[in-house]
Amino acid sequence: MKIKILTACMVILCAANSFAGAKSEKSNALTIYIARHGQTVFNLMDRVQGISDAVLTEKGVAGAVNMGKGLRDVPFTAVYSSDLGRARETARLAMEQNRATKKWLVNEKTELREVSFGIFEGDPNWMMYAAFGKYLGLDIPESAASIETATAPILQHYNGDMKRFFEELADFNKKVDTEYRISEDSAEVYARLKNGMAAIISENPNGGNVMLVAHGQSISFLLAAMGVEVSKPLGNSSVTKLVYDYKEKTYSIEGVAGDMSYTEAGSTLAR
Repeated sequence: MKIKILTACMVILCAANSFAGAKSEKSNALTIYIARHGQTVFNLMDRVQGISDAVLTEKGVAGAVNMGKGLRDVPFTAVYSSDLGRARETARLAMEQNRATKKWLVNEKTELREVSFGIFEGDPNWMMYAAFGKYLGLDIPESAASIETATAPILQHYNGDMKRFFEELADFNKKVDTEYRISEDSAEVYARLKNGMAAIISENPNGGNVMLVAHGQSISFLLAAMGVEVSKPLGNSSVTKLVYDYKEKTYSIEGVAGDMSYTEAGSTLAR
């Protein structure tokens, strides 16, 4: 009888050790749910919105809420956003829907803010892209009065390479911003975003899940820095899952960049 009890205890102990080992292995990774903020007034008006800010529209609020509902059963150990209001508000609205996180606080990081578009801040989007197109030797007519039609010839020029497109747009904005000097080139953008991500990694040594709310181009730059290719503009309230392996010190993407399924699923759920 004693032998059977001892054997049973050893089995339980082995199972416990096995579970602990699995847990330890799992905690060696950090899953970062990178979300783009909800739609803003400037998004609605199709205006350049970098370090300038605009409030969320009704649709933007709904998108943030639905995205949060789609993620409501994910336990987050930390929540981050850029220091711009549209990102901070999106993070708050999303986390208010969460059922798996008991305590949370939105940690703002300046390093996560959107790219500064310098002299074009607040202008209609087509004006900035028309100027950039002219710089590239392209003809973008005023009739291309939307971001989609204005950027189409530029994307064609770059053969769909959005990484190069965004990098050279940032470099162009830095070059022409001789008066205000508030622009940043691609190297500066990469440097601050890498610093922000390094801080997040060091602040979460035990792994788990964190939410990070930022902006269209800053997220694209961030993913590019981690070796993840973005093939199309990221939608408002989209989510990209980035996994950092502490042991290997590598990043990998889980699913697709700019995933709208969380927001779409959330729109079907009651509060």
